[in-house]
Amino acid sequence: MDREDDPGLARVALMARVVIFGTGRGADTAYRYLSRDTGHDICAFTVDARFVSDRTFHGRPVVPYEELLHRFPPGDAHLFVPLGFQQMNRLRAARYLDGKAKGYTFISYVSSRVSSLEPPQVGENCLVLPGQVFDLDVTIGNNVTLWSGNHIGDRSVIEDHAWLSSDVTLAGDVRIGEGAFLGVNCSVSNGVTIGARTFVGAQALVDRDTPPDSVWLAPAGRSVPVPSEKFLAMLRLT
Repeated sequence: MDREDDPGLARVALMARVVIFGTGRGADTAYRYLSRDTGHDICAFTVDARFVSDRTFHGRPVVPYEELLHRFPPGDAHLFVPLGFQQMNRLRAARYLDGKAKGYTFISYVSSRVSSLEPPQVGENCLVLPGQVFDLDVTIGNNVTLWSGNHIGDRSVIEDHAWLSSDVTLAGDVRIGEGAFLGVNCSVSNGVTIGARTFVGAQALVDRDTPPDSVWLAPAGRSVPVPSEKFLAMLRLT
């Protein structure tokens, strides 16, 4: 499907002047994808004044957040806040909501290298990296991060401020609650609701609804007291 014919991906083709919040790994990732996979003009970065250590990042000015309204007011630039999942996503949510209160419009980035017959509904300030497979009638809220390579099943809903790590599998009719975190290679069964701010660890299988603020972990891997070469030989004998 051509990007020009896909309304769900059209947002990344439109040009906007964008200020990225942060100068860390998230901001670096966002800059590299936005600059190579969209028509956006990354005009500056911003962080709280106490965290300004360099005056430029990727050749763009680093503006103290306290000066942003003066230097790049809402009518002049959009904002993008690609922060991590610290404090169960509360830090990213707080920055996003503060920017909205100041009047900023937020872009979202949806990679051109996702797979979908029909595009999902995607809110603002979302970061959706390559390799996603979206089934039908998927809805993604605001301020959501989907790292690389997830599968999102039919009619699934991902609420605001959630974070999905890589290779997460959601079956159909799944709802991911506000601010939830899903770790690498975890799976959620059909019709399950993940409560707000639930932490699902790597490789966990969740097959029932979870209450808010709960933690779900997979059993830890175990070591077998046999050298690896001998273990492989044993497997060949069975």
